[in-house]
Amino acid sequence: MTMSLAKVQQFLDSDNPDGARDAVERRLTDLTRVNAEIRDFAALLALGTQQELEIALGVLARKLLNPQQSVNSEVLWLLLAAVLSRSQSVSEQASPVSADSPARISILGLTTWVKNWESPLFALLTPALDAFFLVSLSQGNSLIAEQTLDFIATEGENYAKAPRTQNQLQELQRQMQSVLDQVDDLEIKEEWSEGLEEFVINAHTVQYTDENIWSAAKTLVDQIYSSRILKQDENNSKIKEQINRFITASLAALGTIFGKHKQGLSVAVRIDSSTHKNSWSVGANVIDKIERLFQEVVNTTSPNSNLPTFIPAQAIPGSWTILLHINISQNQSNLLTSQIASLFSIESQKNEQSNSFLNSWQDYIYQLKQDDLQVDIAFSHNTSEHLFLKSISTEDRIFDNLEESVKNNLKLLSHDVPQADNFERILDFASLLIQYPTSPPIVKQKFLKLEGVSTRQFAYYRRAIEILGLADERVRPTPACFMLKRLPKNAKIRFLAYQFISSNLGLAWFNWQDVNDLSELQPEKATEFLKDVCPSLSGGTIKRRSKTLQCWLKKFQDHW
Repeated sequence: MTMSLAKVQQFLDSDNPDGARDAVERRLTDLTRVNAEIRDFAALLALGTQQELEIALGVLARKLLNPQQSVNSEVLWLLLAAVLSRSQSVSEQASPVSADSPARISILGLTTWVKNWESPLFALLTPALDAFFLVSLSQGNSLIAEQTLDFIATEGENYAKAPRTQNQLQELQRQMQSVLDQVDDLEIKEEWSEGLEEFVINAHTVQYTDENIWSAAKTLVDQIYSSRILKQDENNSKIKEQINRFITASLAALGTIFGKHKQGLSVAVRIDSSTHKNSWSVGANVIDKIERLFQEVVNTTSPNSNLPTFIPAQAIPGSWTILLHINISQNQSNLLTSQIASLFSIESQKNEQSNSFLNSWQDYIYQLKQDDLQVDIAFSHNTSEHLFLKSISTEDRIFDNLEESVKNNLKLLSHDVPQADNFERILDFASLLIQYPTSPPIVKQKFLKLEGVSTRQFAYYRRAIEILGLADERVRPTPACFMLKRLPKNAKIRFLAYQFISSNLGLAWFNWQDVNDLSELQPEKATEFLKDVCPSLSGGTIKRRSKTLQCWLKKFQDHW
C-alpha cells in the first residue's frame, strides 16, 4: 500500500481528518514532474474512499490557488485520469465521485489548468469529462451545477476544441441552459449565456485530426508505470490497470465520435497475456467469442435475430488494442449496453434476462482465462447516456464460485450443451466441412439448401459439430472431422461417441455421475444433470436441452 493511502487511512480510522490532511499536504510538494509522491497521490485519487478523495482534492485545490504554483502537463493528466478512472472501478470503496460531493468543485479547479484541450492526451479525457459534467449539471446541488456552468462558460473556447458527438453537445447545451434558467443575478446570467453560446458555436465546428489521440495516453501510462515502478508497490499495478481500463472505455467512445456509421456499437478490446504475443489469430479468437456473447444477449429477446459480424475500425499503434464496430439498430445497441451495465447491478442480476447474460459472460471469462488471456471490453454508442460506459473485464471479481466449480470439472458453459438432435444432419455438416474447408459461408449456404432448415437451426448444428470436436471456432474442419469422413457408415456414430466422451460435456457428465463407462450414464437424469452443472440455462431451456442430450446419449449407447 502506498504511503499516502496507508497514512490517510490510519488518521481517518482514528477519527482525525485534520491529521489526514496534514499527511497528504506533507507528501504533495512537487507538481512539476511525475515522481513517487505524485504516483502516491494518484493512487489516493483513484483507489481511495470518497472521504479520502475529498481530502486529497481539497489539499490539491489549495495548492493550485497559489499564484506561484506551476503544474507539469503529464502530472495534470495523470491526476485527472486517476479521478476519472474511478468510473471503471468495481470496488465499492473507489466508487465514482458522488453527485453532491464537494470534490466536484475541486476537480473543476484542476481542469482549469488544462490549456490545450486539442492535445491528444487531454482530448482523450473529454468523453468521460463531459459525462462527469452532465451529472454535475443535472444531479449536483445548485453550487456544483453553477460552478460547472461557470467553468464551461469561462473556459469554453478552449474546452470546445476537444472532439465530441453532436448528441453529447446537445445534451450538454440542454443541461447548461436548464441551470442558467435558474440563475437570478442578471449580470452573471448574461455573462454565462455569452460564454455558453461561444462554447456551442465553437464545438459545432470542431474537426479533430490528430491521430496521436489513439496512442498517446497508453504510451504515457507505460512510461509512468514502468516494470521497475510496478515492482515497488502493488497499488501501482492496480492504478495502472484501472487507468488502462479507463483508456479503453475512452477509445470506445472515440470510436463513436469519429465513426463513419450513423448507428451501431463501437467496441474497444484490450488484450494482455503473459504467454501470448500480439498476434492476429489470438485477437481473432477473442473477437469470435465477443460476437457469440453479443448474439446470446440478443437471442434473449429476439431468438431469430442474427447480428452482423464486427467491422475492424482501428488498430491502436503500440498496444494490443482493437477498435471494432458492429452495425446494429438503436434498439439492439440499447439492449447490449443495458445488459452490460447490469453486470454491476445486484438488482438487475435478480432479473432472469440479466442473470442469463451474467452467466454467459462468466462462461467466456473461463474460456479466455484457460487461454491465459486478460481481456477488457468497452462499449459505446451514440447517445449521451451510453457514449462513455464502464468496461467489463476478465479480471472483474463479480463471480465467487467460478474457479471452484471449474476446478472440480462440474461446470458447463451454456454452449457446451447441444440443441441439434438429427445425426444425419450432423454427418452432412461434417461432409460439407471437408468439401469446403476454408469457406464457412459456402458451408452455410449448402447446408441450408440441403437440409431446408432455418439460419437458427444451422447455428445449432454448427455448435453441435464444435462440441463433438469436428470443427474449430472459425468453422474449419479438425483432424477428427477428416478421420470421420474416412470411416464406414456403421462406425461413424461410435466414433462420435468417443468424441462426446472427450468433450467438456462428456467429462462433466462422467464426473457428475461418477462412472467409468458410457453405458453407465443414465439418459433419464439429463435434466437433473444440467440443473447442477450449467447454471446459465433457465428452466424452459433446460427441458429442451435435456431432450437433445437424452437423444445423443441413447444414440451413442445403441452403438457402444
